[in-house]
Amino acid sequence: MIKKLNSNLINQIAAGEVVDDPSSILKELVENSIDAKSKFIEVILSNGGISNIIVIDDGIGIPKDELADAFERFATSKIKDIEDLNNINTLGYRGEALPSIASISDVIVKSKYSQETGNTIKFSFGKKVFIKPSDIENGTYIEVKNIFHNVPARKKFLKSESYEYKKILSLFKNFALSNPSIGFRLINNEKKIYNFKSSSLKDRIHSIFGTKTSESIIPIQFKKDEYLISGYTGNLSLVKNNRNYQYLFINGRTIKNQLVNISINNAYRNLIDRSEHPFYVLSLTLPPDLVDINVHPKKKEVKFRNEMQIQHIFRKSVSDALKDIFKTIPSFKNFDSIKDVTLGTLPFDNTFVKDDSVLSISNSGGNKYDQNIKNAEIRLKNTENNNVVIDSNNIWQIHNKYIITEITSGLIIIDQHVAHERILYELSKKSLEGDGISSQKILFPKTIKFDPEEYIHLLEIFNYLQKIGFEFREFGENTIIIEGTPSNLPSDEEENIIREILDHYAKTKNTSSTFIEYMASTYACKAAIKAGDKLSQIECKELVDQLFSTEYPYYCPHGRPIIVNLTLSDLDDRFERH
Repeated sequence: MIKKLNSNLINQIAAGEVVDDPSSILKELVENSIDAKSKFIEVILSNGGISNIIVIDDGIGIPKDELADAFERFATSKIKDIEDLNNINTLGYRGEALPSIASISDVIVKSKYSQETGNTIKFSFGKKVFIKPSDIENGTYIEVKNIFHNVPARKKFLKSESYEYKKILSLFKNFALSNPSIGFRLINNEKKIYNFKSSSLKDRIHSIFGTKTSESIIPIQFKKDEYLISGYTGNLSLVKNNRNYQYLFINGRTIKNQLVNISINNAYRNLIDRSEHPFYVLSLTLPPDLVDINVHPKKKEVKFRNEMQIQHIFRKSVSDALKDIFKTIPSFKNFDSIKDVTLGTLPFDNTFVKDDSVLSISNSGGNKYDQNIKNAEIRLKNTENNNVVIDSNNIWQIHNKYIITEITSGLIIIDQHVAHERILYELSKKSLEGDGISSQKILFPKTIKFDPEEYIHLLEIFNYLQKIGFEFREFGENTIIIEGTPSNLPSDEEENIIREILDHYAKTKNTSSTFIEYMASTYACKAAIKAGDKLSQIECKELVDQLFSTEYPYYCPHGRPIIVNLTLSDLDDRFERH
């Protein structure tokens, strides 16, 4: 027998499309606050939003005679007829959010509209409990609790408090970046996490990501026909190994669009590696009838009337911004955050002041230089069994970058940075798989403040960072003080290496053997001597000795070659000695 479903059951079914976790509830509520022309929005959470969500705004409020109607499905003030779907200028418009939320939770709404007195309405799992006067002075207050208590199957699908909270933090940052003129405050378990005043986009970026980021962004303001792209893209100091720092907004709405991401990456094509991703916060403003946002209930997907043109203008706008090489290259103080392969393409010399403590690579007694060179030559030759005579004094450093030594069959040329990187990688990998890398106390402890989302990741890999040689303690909200660092790590590299490891973990959520290898290679790259470091002959010998004691002396952990073998035959051919 076919029966019409009751309204409460219909709302619960609809909630499955619109509301499936605390972050989706918060999204709908904050979008309503933005649509209400709020100048300040406060979010108060308990247990990362799992226990309780409160949103308070100073917007226009809800009239008393519409307060109950707001909880009727498909009741909305934002569209009236089908033509309005082609001219949507608000974040919400379907009239599904509030009834969906009310069907799976306890909801209290207090609101004051214009000169009316304030009113309160309460719903409990889809049923109206009361409506009565309220002492609220302006705007709207919404509290949602006991989420999914009447739908146990749905509640079981919620992840840990930490996981749900991280999704809310990510969502909150998107709202803050897409609406810098609105003040936002976020409180979780009575702790103030974010507190943003109304500001410019650049100041909002500074508030969220810090000084280093705000000093490394390039402004974009690009207009083409009816399209306007504005915002900021990052210079090479801000290149990351994941997409967690890419923010795209269409008419104020957070959007994920793979084709646009590819277009922006293509603008960086000759500047970054394929596995790297630029930082950007970009907004596209266009007439509403040129984009369809009515594709998915969560409104994260859109369809453009002219997809190809959209891709072109994103690539064009970013490419134009990157033409100023002095804005695009990293500043000197951010230099070390860029891979050496990138530095090699820049139009200036990359020299460093030598620190005598950097090269402390030997932990074994005696110098096995001659024997290791002989073993290396056998490996390089592979086929010849003739005796090798090595004069261990025939070793030179050229341009403070390469080491050349003579062997019976010719010359070998060694890149000193990647050679030391291979040595440190194998030593650190063995240490990480064992008791860990030794730590060295630093004279001036360093304070580092993290984004709340990053701080959660930091706590999750705390033991791994300790094992790699970092000693730190908590210092206030989302802040640590570093008191010890891995041995050999140059000063001022502590924050770079921690943030690189955090970025990798945020991307993979994996602490398997590949994570150990990544930590070892990251430490090795940062701690290794650099191109430009002057080495004594003894240091050159020790470096070569250690290199040929490694398991794989020919390639660095990132796959770059370490050794070039220039045979006598090669030289004879070059000089036409036949």
